[in-house]
Amino acid sequence: MKFTDKLRKSSKRSRVAYLIALLAVVYFLMTVIKGMYFLTDGSNFPLALHINEGIKWIFEKTWVFPLRNLWEILPAAPFETKSIIDFYKVITPPVVVVGICALFIADHRMLREKFHELKSDIEKEIALREMRKDAGLETLSESATIDIAISNATNDDPAWHNTGWGKIVIGVAIALVVTAIGLK
Repeated sequence: MKFTDKLRKSSKRSRVAYLIALLAVVYFLMTVIKGMYFLTDGSNFPLALHINEGIKWIFEKTWVFPLRNLWEILPAAPFETKSIIDFYKVITPPVVVVGICALFIADHRMLREKFHELKSDIEKEIALREMRKDAGLETLSESATIDIAISNATNDDPAWHNTGWGKIVIGVAIALVVTAIGLK
């Protein structure tokens, strides 16, 4: 696979990872907002009353068809619980999803950096060849060096998720999410 094809593929994965990470962050914020609503409901403290009124306003503005159903089935972050497992069930899924998305995004950034390094090396080589030509030092034809530099610009390193450790990380992440969702 050519380096540019791999860069394009990782770019698409990175964009999807950004979208999924954004959705995971929105999910986490919604669980925190819902938890804060239940925590401040019925409080006599003025700051808690203002927070509760602000959250009621957020609920009123977002109580439309797709979000209404999401607000109803979404778990609330348990701020008053004694058990850490209840909090673990709410936090683990978005953290795992954002972590995996960050790996895809980092993979794309590393490939993009490597691409720009290779591109600058090729541009330097072209500039050096022009300087040699101006000085009267002719070495090889232009097309031979450029063709070799471009055709050797391949990257055979596997992506992080195709390595053994990457598969283990994904498996552990899936197990954490399943465990968090399955706990009662």
